[in-house]
Amino acid sequence: MIIFKTLRYKNFLSSGNTFTEIKLNGSKTTLVVGQNGAGKSTMLDALSFGLFGKAHRNINKNQLINSINNKACLVEVEFTIGGNQFKVCRGIKPGVFEIWKNGTLINQSSHAKEYQKILEQNILKLNHKSFHQVVVLGSSSFIPFMQLPGGHRREVIEDLLDINVFSKMNILLKERNTLLKEKINNINYEIDIVKTKIDGQRKYIRDVNDLIDVQQILHITAVRCPHNTIDR
Repeated sequence: MIIFKTLRYKNFLSSGNTFTEIKLNGSKTTLVVGQNGAGKSTMLDALSFGLFGKAHRNINKNQLINSINNKACLVEVEFTIGGNQFKVCRGIKPGVFEIWKNGTLINQSSHAKEYQKILEQNILKLNHKSFHQVVVLGSSSFIPFMQLPGGHRREVIEDLLDINVFSKMNILLKERNTLLKEKINNINYEIDIVKTKIDGQRKYIRDVNDLIDVQQILHITAVRCPHNTIDR
């Protein structure tokens, strides 16, 4: 279970160059209230961006940077899972993406997409679609479960029940099936080549046998009717 602790962000949408910090673990339940334009949706967008690299609402990534400062956009999310402390830092101009576990930076040698997969599959056990559908239920963008496309419904259920392994197995089986089809095509191609060679050898053998038969006929004819024999 994910327990969010702190959300911090600056130069994110309308927020300025000073960190806005929101404590989310002060009690078992946290209620955020405010007038329109107070920043409630900005908070949800920051949380979503910090975890998944995209806002909760349909906002272009470049539009997330404060239009006045136009740099140093940074979001930090702290949370716990199973006794482990995590902190995700993500920023724009400059680009930042760091995952910390118990105070230690998780290896960043992999590509950004692979690094995101580590966060979603190994830590959060949740992707952006499921987060959008289950964790953050914004009235402006929420889509009822049964109105989701079939593939999206499957992803949400797999995330909730932690049975993503079946989708992974399906992907692996499809990849293996593709490789097997390629091997079969290569084998069939090699078989066709061998058949062509066999047909060529058989034709050559027939031509040789025909040539041998002709030579034998000529030899027999020569023996029976020698050119030097004259009847008198």
